[in-house]
Amino acid sequence: MIRKFLSWVALAICEAIMIAAFLLYRGDMPTEVMILDMVVCTIIIGLFFVDITRPWGDEHTAKLGAMGVRWTITFIYAILAVGLMIALRNQEFSVQLLVQGGILVLLLLGLAAALRTREQIVGVHKEEQQKVGNRDSVKNAWRDLLEKMDLQPDFPVALRDRTNTMVQDMRYLSPTNNPEALDTDRQLVEGAVEIGRMVGDYRMNAEQAEQVLARCERLLQRRRTQYSN
Repeated sequence: MIRKFLSWVALAICEAIMIAAFLLYRGDMPTEVMILDMVVCTIIIGLFFVDITRPWGDEHTAKLGAMGVRWTITFIYAILAVGLMIALRNQEFSVQLLVQGGILVLLLLGLAAALRTREQIVGVHKEEQQKVGNRDSVKNAWRDLLEKMDLQPDFPVALRDRTNTMVQDMRYLSPTNNPEALDTDRQLVEGAVEIGRMVGDYRMNAEQAEQVLARCERLLQRRRTQYSN
C-alpha cells in the first residue's frame, strides 16, 4: 500500500513539475500548442510510470519477455514525440496535432503488439510448466513409494533395489506434451500408488506387486523414448 501511494505521489510531482515548466517557460507559444505538448508529455510520463511501477501480469517469465518490448516502445515514442515537438514548433497547430496523433496511433499498435507478445510468452511458460509438472508427478510418486519401502524392515531387498533403479532412471525423463507420454506418466503414477497399498502387507500381495512393478519397468523404458511433438 505504501509503495503504491509513493508511486502515485511521484507521478503527481512529475506532472506538477512538467506543467509548471510549461507555464513558466512557454514564451510566445500559443495556448493550444502548449496544451498539446503538455498532453504528449503526460503520455510519456505515464508510460514510464507504468513500465516502472506496474508491470503486466504475475508470471516471472512473462515479465522478462514483455519488459524489453515495452521499454523499447516507450523510448521510441518518447524520442519521436519530443523530437517532433521541437522540430514542428514553428508549424501550424493542425500540423502538430496530426503528427502527434499519428505517432500516438503507432504507440497504441506497439502496445497491442507487446500485449500479444506477453500472451504468447505466458502460453509457452504455462505449457512448459505443465510438461515439467507431469514429469515431476511421476518422480514424486515413486520417491514416495521408495520411502514406504524403506520403512518396512522386512521388505524384500531385491524389490526395493529395482524400485530404486527406476527412481534413478527417472532423472533422465524429458518433459513432454505428447499424449502417449502423458498416458504413460499416468499409468506410472497409478502403478506406484497401487504398489504402495501393498507395501504394508507385502507377503499377502507379493505376486501382484511383482507383476505391477514389472509392468511399470516396461512403461518406464517406453517413457524414456517419448518426447514432445
